[in-house]
Amino acid sequence: MSDEHAGGSTMTSTTACAVIGGGISGIATAHYLRKAGIPAELIERRATLGGRICGATLDGERIDLGGKNIGRHYERFRALARDLGPFGFEPFGINTSRVRDGRIVTLDSTRRLGSTFAYLRGCPTADALRLGGLCLRVWFDARNRFLDGPSFARLARRTDDSPLDAHFSPAFCRAVVRAMSVRMNGAEPDEIHLGNFGTHLGMWLDTYDQFRDGMGAFVEAATASMQVRCDVRVERIVVRDGRVRGLAVRHADGGTRDLEYDHVVLATPASVSADLLREHDAGLAAALDGIRYYPVLVVVAAYRRPIFSAQVRGLSFGPDQALSNAGAYGVDRLDTVRYTFSGRKARELIERVGLAGDVDGAQAQTLLDLAEAALRQYIPVARADRRDVVAHLFNPGLCAYVPHHYRLRALLDDPRHTIEGLSFAGDYLRGASIEACVLSAQEAVARIVHGARERDRRRSRDVGYSDYAST
Repeated sequence: MSDEHAGGSTMTSTTACAVIGGGISGIATAHYLRKAGIPAELIERRATLGGRICGATLDGERIDLGGKNIGRHYERFRALARDLGPFGFEPFGINTSRVRDGRIVTLDSTRRLGSTFAYLRGCPTADALRLGGLCLRVWFDARNRFLDGPSFARLARRTDDSPLDAHFSPAFCRAVVRAMSVRMNGAEPDEIHLGNFGTHLGMWLDTYDQFRDGMGAFVEAATASMQVRCDVRVERIVVRDGRVRGLAVRHADGGTRDLEYDHVVLATPASVSADLLREHDAGLAAALDGIRYYPVLVVVAAYRRPIFSAQVRGLSFGPDQALSNAGAYGVDRLDTVRYTFSGRKARELIERVGLAGDVDGAQAQTLLDLAEAALRQYIPVARADRRDVVAHLFNPGLCAYVPHHYRLRALLDDPRHTIEGLSFAGDYLRGASIEACVLSAQEAVARIVHGARERDRRRSRDVGYSDYAST
């Protein structure tokens, strides 16, 4: 292909596939494309890669602001890390607590059975039994850890007209379910659905490690040899004759350019994908518009002394608090605390404070005052203990999925909504966990490879027929 002028901008020949979105879904997609022998280029509208696994500097050290826990069941992600590593792991486990009758009750993966019974004590028996039955569906079939897992897809057909809080008592939602929903989706129990609950239970049943050198080291290794364009906003997908031909992009300096690609993967939040699709398929764009994302605000503080202990490393808060969770940064980092604001009250706080993008130093200190006031009711922490603080607002933040998820999957697979050369990856397809994002990347690449093989077969048949006809 050669350069040409199109619409007043330069049409530039480039690699075979563009992956839009520099988060874990996009990074994994570009990696698997290259392994399959398909040249790929990663395009990110921000100045840095990582998406919700981005980092910051706290007290002179690099830390992770977003997801950093790697489940023992994350087979796909761990295989990807081995391809790029080696990376050292350190155990993190599960250690989360809630307050019951004024006392802290802890669920800990090192004594899972006993601590689970203690954590659930006082909850309605019917709710606990139902949760146990749902856990068994995940335990015996790993596909149910992801959106559209077979057992939960069947449940969705019967139950997803009502939110999850219609299936458990208010007391159980407050004590158990909410800690899962605000952590994974930034959502309340009345904002998620039973058909998607396998993703939460997969998290509940797993135990976790972390990279010793943080997720930033993984992102650097994964993208070191990739073609990457940062600070580039994709303004539209160029489609002609029903097939993707490239992208129209805008650079940070305001300059525009049309780039040619044979294939495009949208590894972006559903709302971003919807905006790019709208001119080509309004129906599919409307379906993606229905997928909700809730903002999540993260504040990480370094202290002069340990705040948490080896026995209690995290504490969940109820729906009356804007702070949803506070936890130690690592098993050996009890002096560093990550505070998470998510859920309905957190959204009210974010709107009241007027947060829209970057959180400045004064705002971070104010938010830390609020977080410490909530934690101080149960665990001693004081302003005088602080060394440093950073804060970050993720918006769009955590994906809360869509009810009847199987309908969305069917729509994406419907030939009437297929643009040749366009594929999808991301947190709304298979789930919000790192592992689910990697699975969505694998499935996107598998479709591209399958499509390429089908085109090669068609070309071979056409060439064979031409040779036969000419004899």
